Amino acid sequence: MSTKRFVQLFVCYFLSIVIAIGLANLFPITNQWIYLLVVSIIGYVVLTIPLTIMTIMKKK
Repeated sequence: MSTKRFVQLFVCYFLSIVIAIGLANLFPITNQWIYLLVVSIIGYVVLTIPLTIMTIMKKK
């Protein structure tokens, strides 16, 4: 793997965390476990979209 790829993956990972926390804070969640679950689900969805696109673009 090249350095460029590692940087791309880190940026996608970092942005997915920031977006997931930002979106989860919009909901009035008081239970910490539910908050962590919501952040995890949103983060997973946000992370898989750019990674899938990058994988498809790499194969072309």
